Amino acid sequence: MLRPATFYLLALVIGSLLVSTVEVLAYWRDAEPSSQIVAAWPVIFLVLLVLWVVEDSKAQPGIDKPFEFEFLVFIWAIPYLPYYLWRTRRWRGMLLLIGLVLLYFLGYLGQWAVYLSY
Repeated sequence: MLRPATFYLLALVIGSLLVSTVEVLAYWRDAEPSSQIVAAWPVIFLVLLVLWVVEDSKAQPGIDKPFEFEFLVFIWAIPYLPYYLWRTRRWRGMLLLIGLVLLYFLGYLGQWAVYLSY
């Protein structure tokens, strides 16, 4: 049985791979990706990332959580994520942050690779 935090990370990876595949294939065929999911993916990515932080923080003893922790993480996700990863995992957290940034920009990186191959 998967923990919720692992499930959210897995959803981020699978979703990023699927959306980036659609974006790269559309770019390769010189077309616009017509899927609504592709357009909504940045918001879905942010929500899954916030859900992962909330679930992961339950297993971290050194994280103080205020009353509205989930809402605060959602509002301040971009500045809070590097702090959270550094605080909980130190250098491994920074590597995880780099991996999450690469996942977010995977479609753009794939399009760039197609562009360079022409």
